[in-house]
Amino acid sequence: MSPPHVGALFLTSVLALAACGTSGVALNGQGADAQLPEDSSTAVVDSTESGPTAPATVPFADRLPSPGIGLGVLELDGYTVPILQRVVGGWVVLSPCGNEVEVVNGVERSAAHVVLDPEPATAPIARVIERRLAELDVITVLSRWTNISIDASTRARLAETSGAHVFVSLRLVAGDASLAGPAGVEVVHQADDEESRRLGGLIYAGLTGAMDSLGSSWPALEEPGVRPLLNQRGTDYFVVLRESGDAAAVVVDIPGLVAPDTFVLLSTADGQAAIAGAVATAIEQFLGSEASGSGYIDPAELVRAAPAGGSGGECTDPLLAPPGDE
Repeated sequence: MSPPHVGALFLTSVLALAACGTSGVALNGQGADAQLPEDSSTAVVDSTESGPTAPATVPFADRLPSPGIGLGVLELDGYTVPILQRVVGGWVVLSPCGNEVEVVNGVERSAAHVVLDPEPATAPIARVIERRLAELDVITVLSRWTNISIDASTRARLAETSGAHVFVSLRLVAGDASLAGPAGVEVVHQADDEESRRLGGLIYAGLTGAMDSLGSSWPALEEPGVRPLLNQRGTDYFVVLRESGDAAAVVVDIPGLVAPDTFVLLSTADGQAAIAGAVATAIEQFLGSEASGSGYIDPAELVRAAPAGGSGGECTDPLLAPPGDE
């Protein structure tokens, strides 16, 4: 799997093309719903048989687990932060740069089933996933839906404070198509976590089917498949996998910015709807059944040295006053 920042390499060009309408990118995700697969809220059949008859179909609502208990999250201007404490007239939250900050404005959400963690470039797809899951009464929190940088620890903490069962980090991979290998999607799951592995397999299977239906080529820069990735300390390489609490967490890399034809497909409502529908269905299957997926591999690269000092770079915190301001 490519380094965490690789999907952002062409973010500026993606947003610029979308703004001018050159490629038809629906940055607000509008219009994509019409192409979503039909509601499958009763499509997953329970594996328990009642007597000699065929298995009974149990409504998804009866299989959906309740969200866990947490302090909640706070939706702000284009992003969401974890609530650390309630105070008179406001909240103490973990800011985009990882600072504890007291705020007085925002929309509090007490609990969620799912946290979606998109890059700015995948936010339109995440919005479609959110709407699809809402039709099934699955409560979803988005870490962000605008072009803002948020520390990985802050994003991961959303799973804990919302009580979410699922955390999906959704990224688009950019790179040189001439250096790419076999076609496919890359999914990294939490090491030694069977539920995270199962979630990854379901998403892989769904996305592979969606890519096949869309046609085009989907060259991956690393190893297509579902696998763990460790750092030199023997823990999960990605911060969002290490710090997402009890949620089953995965990092999904879609090779959408490697080949020109895939970029064009993901710039359309149909392309976004196909990818979003596959992820939403996989999450539905994970929450409502014991289904397993596919694509599990023994990776050639199991350990990757994590950069010293975290993600690096200076973080400008939108919740803190600039230096010199009161």
